[in-house]
Amino acid sequence: MTFLRTKSLGEEVYGRAQRIAGSVTGNHPREALGTIREYAGRAGSLTTKALAVAGNQVRRRPGVSIAVGTTLGLGAIAAAWLIVRHRSRIRPEDDEHNPTRQRPTNASGDALDGSGEDNPIPAEARAY
Repeated sequence: MTFLRTKSLGEEVYGRAQRIAGSVTGNHPREALGTIREYAGRAGSLTTKALAVAGNQVRRRPGVSIAVGTTLGLGAIAAAWLIVRHRSRIRPEDDEHNPTRQRPTNASGDALDGSGEDNPIPAEARAY
């Protein structure tokens, strides 16, 4: 973490210097780049601090961290199950309202499912 902290601090200081140099010389792209670099360094410092605080909280209350991890894991499993279930229920090749759906036919081309309709596309496109 010390490496990340010093790198973020270095980026922030370098960005501030670049921003000031860009404003003094009137170089707007350099000033904008310095501002971006300064805020990125500041964000890195804040992230490092947040991770340190989170690590301290986990060390103090391991039961809560286990509960949060379990909840996230169960949520991921439930989401995967729902996605698989949704995909298996909706299969466009089995949609009965699809006019291009292929149905088994007899020799004259009439559908065998009792609908009395002809297949709109020859049945050679799909094996039965």
